[in-house]
Order: sequence, then structure tokens, then C-alpha cells
Amino acid sequence: MKKFKVGIIGVGVIGRAHIKAFSASRIAEVTAIADINPKALRSACKEFKVKNAFTDYQDLLAMDSIDAVAVCTPPFVHAKITCDAASCGKHVLCEKPMALNSAEARRMVEACNKAGVKLAICSSRHRLSPLVELAKRFIDEGRIGKIYYYRATMVRRRGRPGIDILKESKWFLDSSKAGGGALIDIGCYDIDIALYLLGDVQPVSASAMTFSGIEPAPKLDTTYDVEEHSSLFVRFKEDVTAMFETTWAANMNSYSETLIFGSKGGLRLNPFTYYTEEDGMGISKIYDVPHDSSEIWSRLVEDFITACLEDRKPKTSGEEGLKIMEIIDMAYRSASLKREVTIQEIHEYQRTS
Repeated sequence: MKKFKVGIIGVGVIGRAHIKAFSASRIAEVTAIADINPKALRSACKEFKVKNAFTDYQDLLAMDSIDAVAVCTPPFVHAKITCDAASCGKHVLCEKPMALNSAEARRMVEACNKAGVKLAICSSRHRLSPLVELAKRFIDEGRIGKIYYYRATMVRRRGRPGIDILKESKWFLDSSKAGGGALIDIGCYDIDIALYLLGDVQPVSASAMTFSGIEPAPKLDTTYDVEEHSSLFVRFKEDVTAMFETTWAANMNSYSETLIFGSKGGLRLNPFTYYTEEDGMGISKIYDVPHDSSEIWSRLVEDFITACLEDRKPKTSGEEGLKIMEIIDMAYRSASLKREVTIQEIHEYQRTS
């Protein structure tokens, strides 16, 4: 069987994870890599036995044999690389966050649609986890009833990229390169899971606050202008509201929790718990759901490849990524202006950018 040939653009920590995931697929082959860092490029070539390596990603895109690329660079070049790849007829799997803002994200979607190639976004990878799939089944079967409130919390006690983890990647701390801090970096996952589980909901407005200033202040010789914490409240057209609390650093124990409030029942994702009534009594049922993070990577890659081969939308489509970016744009604008911001304001910004 002819292999689906992939090029990886960016071979840092996340790029190497993509190389491993695509190489593990029986129907894919990583045939080229690109990175502006020659040392990282040589190291990846040696480790993964890739023959074609370029310091200019345009040379990779010029290879006719490549079917798709994975964009694994910092966010400030996601839009350009994705649009360039689309113009060369390559399908694109783009790392998170999708872009610096929703205007860039819209250009990416439009470029890929115009070129007739698929665009998938990695912020949606958790749609493919067993926990989320089981929650989706409960919701689709009507066991939750009408969902009216959704809450997701992700707290790291000390997990600031560029400071506490991934210490070489200082770009995480610079909004001009990363787009923002905790919310855009890891909050994008929780927002995507909510959009998937709530169905085809349309965001109407958002109100948010952000904070940076956990003590002691880190000693840095680089820009540090992104948030360590965000609290975001989103209203949807369908009379559903959602709260997202996202923290890179806090004086709290690290934890994560997702709660779904419905008229007939409720869900907690981890441990997976179903709350409902039977015979007039409130009951809680805990389910043992195996959870292997490596499985999510393989499922992400397989879904992307089959979507390209079968000419269908990936489960992690660019349009879904754009909706995430619009919510994040509303959040950052709300935090800056200290008021609620509507989706109409964001659409106007997209038109003028």
C-alpha cells in the first residue's frame, strides 16, 4: 500500500512527538523535516533516520512527494506556514494554539478551503480520548438532559513554560510569539472539549480577567508579558454558559476538573462520574475508563490521515480551531478592557486586520 508521506516543520519537543506518532502509523511515513536550528535538525535526522532535512521549510514544501505537513513551530509562524503549505497543495496538521489571534486563524481556514486541502488543529486532540468519547455518548443518548452550565479548571502549581518547564523555550513568555499565556497555551484544550461536548453551540460573548505576578518574580532577560492565570466566562446562543479557569502557576495544588451540569444528570470527567436520580434517590456512578495519552496521539494522526484520504473533515477541523481562537480573542480583549466583549466585536476585528 502506498504510504501517506508527511513532512514535519519544527523538530523541537512537540515536533519529535509528531515524528514518533506518524512513524508509528502503518499507513504514514515521515519523509522530510525542517527546522531553522541546524543542530536540532541534525539530531532529529540521526535519531529518526530521516533523509531529507531543510533549514528552510519552503524547500520541504517544494517536494512533490509530500502529501501533508505537521506545523510544530511556535505560534507566531503558524499562519504563514499553513497558508504557504496550502498554496503548495499540502494538507496541514497544525499544533496548538492555532495562531496568534482569530484573524490569522480565519486566513488559515480560508487558504486551506480555497486550495482544497484539509486543516486539522492539535488543540482538539482530546476529543479522541476515551473519557471525552464516553461523555459524548452519555450526552448524545440524552442521559444528561439539557446542559445549562459547563465548568473546566486546569491548575498547575508551577508549570510556566520557559520558566518551570521547557526552560529553553522562552518564546512562551512573549505575547508577540505565543499570543498569550496560560489561556491560549493550555486553556485551548478545555475550550475545545467544551465545544465538542456541547455540540454546535455559538459563542455570543465573554467576560474574563487575567493575572500575572506569582511571587517570587522570575529573573529573566527576556520579555515576559503573558498571563499566569485566567478566569473566563462564556455565554452561548443556546442558553448555555461555561466557565474556564486556567493556571500556569498558583499557590494551590495542581489539579484538573471538568463538570457538566444537565437537567437530568451531571458528569465529572476524571474520574468519570455520572450523577443522576433513581427511584427518587440521588446516585453517583463512577466508571473505570482506561486513559493512555499515547493513544490520543495515534488517534489524532490516524484521524487526520484518513480524513485526507477519504476527503472528509477531520474531527479536529480548522473551523473548530477558529471558534476556539474567537473565544480566546474575546477573553483577552475583555481582560484588557475590563468589560464583557461580544463576538460581533471580534468579527469586526477580523474584517479590519
